[in-house]
Amino acid sequence: MEYLYSMGHRKIAYIHGADSAVTQARLTSFYQCAERFGLTIPSEYVLECEYHDTKKAGECTAQLLDLKDKPTCILYPDDYTAIGGINLIKSRSLSIPDDISVVGYDGISYSYIHEPPITTLKQDSDSMGREAVSHLTELIERPRTTLKQTFIVEGSVSIGRSVKKL
Repeated sequence: MEYLYSMGHRKIAYIHGADSAVTQARLTSFYQCAERFGLTIPSEYVLECEYHDTKKAGECTAQLLDLKDKPTCILYPDDYTAIGGINLIKSRSLSIPDDISVVGYDGISYSYIHEPPITTLKQDSDSMGREAVSHLTELIERPRTTLKQTFIVEGSVSIGRSVKKL
């Protein structure tokens, strides 16, 4: 959101994953950022799509593109759904990022060789693995005294060419 705001985007749509703790945390963060930047997010800008469901991502993208007041950028819950959205956008002879900007999540290798390369939030898989092993080891070794907890591993924005500066 910070990157998109810095690029001039104010009409940002979010296609989020199915309901889960991860999705709720991402949605909360999305709305917190929007509030911090003074952005109003219309309810029709926020749609649900199962993770990795490229077909549904295309349907959600079509809904957003058919709005009278279209977003300038669409955030997707993962890079696979972003590709599904991109396919729909291209099928309408629209250009990324000239007509609509797109952002994925995960940083899969295909995102970097796709045309245009997709701007994505790259997860730090190594740190996530280390944290998970550390917490799992504690839980196995001391099951009665170890609290289950949620941890956050920061990702980083990998800038491709799918976001236009407005």
